[in-house]
Amino acid sequence: MTTNDRPRPPSALEQDVRERLAALESRDVETLRAASDYLEELAAWKVASAEAGSGADYGEQSEGEPDPDEYPADVPEQANVSVKEIAGTTYHYYQWREGDRIESKTVQR
Repeated sequence: MTTNDRPRPPSALEQDVRERLAALESRDVETLRAASDYLEELAAWKVASAEAGSGADYGEQSEGEPDPDEYPADVPEQANVSVKEIAGTTYHYYQWREGDRIESKTVQR
């Protein structure tokens, strides 16, 4: 590869992912290699998790997430859930896409 053949993020990626990758372009070589190593390890872990049927793949329920039966009535089952504890109070953050919009709801538990 020559200096004129600068790589670009694949156009098939979602816009937000391409923007995050573009933000890395200004980083030093060591940081880029560390990020690359991490992403390779993460991809291998996801493949191994999917093959093992552990449910740890992206978008699937993992430890700490509520059962779908516990989702609020106005939150779709495909919503991603983040569980955070702040000052001893547990919050469930639900986020999902409706068309071009991202919807969210926070529930104190």
